[in-house]
Amino acid sequence: MIDDVVVTGIGAITPVGLSREATWEALCAGRSGVGLISSFDATSLPVRIAAEVRDFDPAALLDAKRLRRTARFSQFAIAAAREAIQDADITITTRNSERIGVVINAAVAGFDTVEQATRRLAANASARLSPYFVASSLTNMPACEVAMDLGIHGPVTASALACASGLYAVVEGARLIRSGEADVVLCGGTDAAITPVMFAGLAATGALSRRNDDPAAASRPFDADRDGFVFGEGAVVLVLESAEHARSRGARCYAAYAGGSLTCDAFHVTAPDPSAEHATAAINQALKSAGVAPADVDYICAHGTGTKANDRQETRAIRQAFGATADEVAISSPKSMVGHLIGAAGALGAMVAVLAIRDQRVPPTINLDTPDPECDLDYVPKVARTMLVHTAMTQAFGFGGQNCVAVFTQPR
Repeated sequence: MIDDVVVTGIGAITPVGLSREATWEALCAGRSGVGLISSFDATSLPVRIAAEVRDFDPAALLDAKRLRRTARFSQFAIAAAREAIQDADITITTRNSERIGVVINAAVAGFDTVEQATRRLAANASARLSPYFVASSLTNMPACEVAMDLGIHGPVTASALACASGLYAVVEGARLIRSGEADVVLCGGTDAAITPVMFAGLAATGALSRRNDDPAAASRPFDADRDGFVFGEGAVVLVLESAEHARSRGARCYAAYAGGSLTCDAFHVTAPDPSAEHATAAINQALKSAGVAPADVDYICAHGTGTKANDRQETRAIRQAFGATADEVAISSPKSMVGHLIGAAGALGAMVAVLAIRDQRVPPTINLDTPDPECDLDYVPKVARTMLVHTAMTQAFGFGGQNCVAVFTQPR
């Protein structure tokens, strides 16, 4: 059994940057990527804002044939994976390809391609669809496209855990390494579903912010005046390796993956359990698996969506798990700047935790003007903070009651 797993590469495509460093710089600067929807005409909808990935050119990434067969969420994943593997400085060959795996998860998968095809057939029942339509929409396709793109022949898998998908990919990737099934795993999340039907459906639930007149101020985690989350898109991929494998090739390590966990509220399809009992258990189990005490955690990259219930229950879970030390840990939510990247959200949280350890700096929670009395922890309001970060934790919670937590530390 392999114990030590390290992060050696990161790639990102987000609403605030088309690379890891561009995204990290924007997050630390407190820049918002939220704006009026440009990908379709949203004037008739109650919600007209989103966190879109802008200036992304898939034609610069893929040839014409691959463009036709890939959905946007797969294109994001390919771009992020290429950056991550280059950052890790790994050369994939026929000799090592079966020892490299891919775990890239998505929450809503090819929702946009399904909606586009449905609209086309509704307008013309005899319309011809692409022969790649069904395959390109599947949840596993980003992972498989990345494997094909890079020539990876080890374990390739994908699963959907709603908004916890991206973080669970990291937990699962570490398990593949620790079980000895792989030496290296590219893991993360991706989603791209900014569409009329998605927005009409989520608006009906009341989950989305309706601050259409001030998009940059719409995502307000932990603020008393928050009114919902901002829907986003993007992809984040991390390269995990066994520490032994990384040492053998002289790799640079950002951080060590120390442990993680997964629990379920089994309470409601969208609402978190008000008691936060099982979210608390996820935190406790992750800390136990990492061999870390609550007092050892310097920073938490929060799920922090900006909905009333999520922020309140997340605060409760941290208080219940950390006890008296809860007031001493720095916490922030990158969703205040990039919105909710759905399947990629948890992977972004992992990236933020890892880079906080690298740079000894944590990004802020912007738009935190009036703290909610029920959200009374240190959420690093408005301005990034330079501080000691030896141990960082990130958490992701998803529809259906999915609770996922991971812990990272400075590499040994």
